[in-house]
Amino acid sequence: MALQQLKALEFSASRLHPTALKASTSIPTIEKTVLALISFDLDDTLWDAGPVLWRAEELQYAWLQAHLPRVTAALGISELQARRRELAREQPALAHDFTQLRLSALRELCRQFDYPEDLAPLGIAVFVAARSQVVLYPEVDAVLRALALRYRLVALTNGNTDLVRAGVADYFEFALSPADTGTSKPDPRMFEAVWRRAGVAAESVVHVGDEPLYDIEGAHRARLASVWVNRRARVWPTEYRPAHAEITTLTDLPAAIDRLAAESALKRTVET
Repeated sequence: MALQQLKALEFSASRLHPTALKASTSIPTIEKTVLALISFDLDDTLWDAGPVLWRAEELQYAWLQAHLPRVTAALGISELQARRRELAREQPALAHDFTQLRLSALRELCRQFDYPEDLAPLGIAVFVAARSQVVLYPEVDAVLRALALRYRLVALTNGNTDLVRAGVADYFEFALSPADTGTSKPDPRMFEAVWRRAGVAAESVVHVGDEPLYDIEGAHRARLASVWVNRRARVWPTEYRPAHAEITTLTDLPAAIDRLAAESALKRTVET
């Protein structure tokens, strides 16, 4: 299954596409504030999410086959995903928190197929554990360690990876997900939660991510600078404003951050 299909299946419950903004042909500029904090998307920015998500789906389905066989006799993985999307439409409060959405959907299945509801958390634990078994891109460890010497680093994700289980929690000062904020990227409130919690100005934050809408356009809407990680040579969608910088691997991120910091410093000097 294609990567974008896998991500859509995992995240489509909360990714209600907002009206696209008019494309801008100008190069974005950053505000005259010292860059101090870098927020990172996780899936497909720090690791390849597609195989992780699909394996997690398969392992949870195997668990269902063993413990809720009447469910799997009636429903395949795609039908279970469709049920979660329908539940998200019926209960919008669940749409942004994928763990609670999955839990509610599985509890509903337990009731429907006459199983104890207390089995549902066990099934969700299987998914979250598998979803958190990630393999970092080769350059990530060295780059994050180097950047942490100069900047504060935080994680900002629409997903539900357990950062401790994934082995990446120590890279970040804190992490925020829709379970924490009640919303998801590209909603500017998701990004605002970062700089408010960190106690810095929005203009001092750079967001790094792979998704043109959810990461880059979302950062624009929150007045943040952004770096697009374009590992797969994707063509930029013209309906969204471009990132302040584009890289193909995190190896190039420190230099991109330095350029943005220099631009910000020059802007401060000129306007002082």
